[in-house]
Amino acid sequence: MKKFFLFFVGFFLITFNLSFAETKADHSSEKVEISDINTDHLVYTKILYDEIYDIDISEGHYRASVEVLLAWEDEKTAEFLAKFGDEIIHGEELNEYLHEIWYPEFFISNAETPRTVHYKTLDVLDGKFELFERFDAELSIDAEMPKYPFGDLDLFLDIASFSGNKQKMVFYPESIEIGHHDAHHKVVKGNWEVEKTILEEEGRTSLNHGGHEKFSYIIAHVNVNHGFLDALQKILFPIFSIVFLSLLMNHFYPSGNYDIYNWRIGGQLTLFLTIPALKFSLAGELPTTHYLNFTDALFIWATVVVTYNMMIGIISHYKMANEGANTGRSIERFARISSPLVAVLVVGVLLSYIF
Repeated sequence: MKKFFLFFVGFFLITFNLSFAETKADHSSEKVEISDINTDHLVYTKILYDEIYDIDISEGHYRASVEVLLAWEDEKTAEFLAKFGDEIIHGEELNEYLHEIWYPEFFISNAETPRTVHYKTLDVLDGKFELFERFDAELSIDAEMPKYPFGDLDLFLDIASFSGNKQKMVFYPESIEIGHHDAHHKVVKGNWEVEKTILEEEGRTSLNHGGHEKFSYIIAHVNVNHGFLDALQKILFPIFSIVFLSLLMNHFYPSGNYDIYNWRIGGQLTLFLTIPALKFSLAGELPTTHYLNFTDALFIWATVVVTYNMMIGIISHYKMANEGANTGRSIERFARISSPLVAVLVVGVLLSYIF
């Protein structure tokens, strides 16, 4: 009993450590020097996430409430100050004034529906126009997490310019923030934690203007990882409990021509049916993938172990009834050795494939 318990605990720790064997990525990204950017309007860009919520990795989308601040130099800032002074304009006054000047217009390229703008303002600060906008958007993502529930999920936001190609305007990434420093609420809702953030700019071609010119995109990346305690209680603990009970049942229940042995086979069958029921209950929280992820591997592993133990029990019961007790007990001794080895071998193959 003691050896069996130590074996399973050691096996659990090895598997657990393998799941965390991941190299951390660099949290910083190189910025292009301002002197190297040749454009009419260099648009300094800051992005702040007020809320990130409804993260759905099964459907591949999430919702976010975002603030964007765009700043650029323009000769008409003097006219603005003469007309409005230090006033911040908004509403109809803003819409009318924007018809008189050039300003950076954009759309969210990975938005599933047009963004909902809460408010927009314009003012002049330090000789630059500052266009502020707060909006909500439902955003599609590539919800690929091969190591789910471990690993990072990239919640990205693609902001694409369309009021001029890169010769006319270029986004310059200044900063990305998660929540205001004086706000005391959880920005990322649910069982997710922010791992790192990146703000970068890149040029992409468009069918606009003949399809050869590049337009500036500013891409905000918020990499999040799944809360460990949530993964532990919903996925790891139930699956490891199923495997442990299956191995325990196979190891300690003796063979014999009585109902308790038949219940041993029935117990394995119950565990076998529990596995798809558990996966069905987690369907809304598991990524829909075209590849094998870590959670899929755990479910396959549990299914193979329980199936193997149930088959051994059926064969042992048959041999006991038809060939005598000695044959049945020899199969049972073989099962006590082979069952843990099969569990280790299968999980080893699956983990080597994934990691």
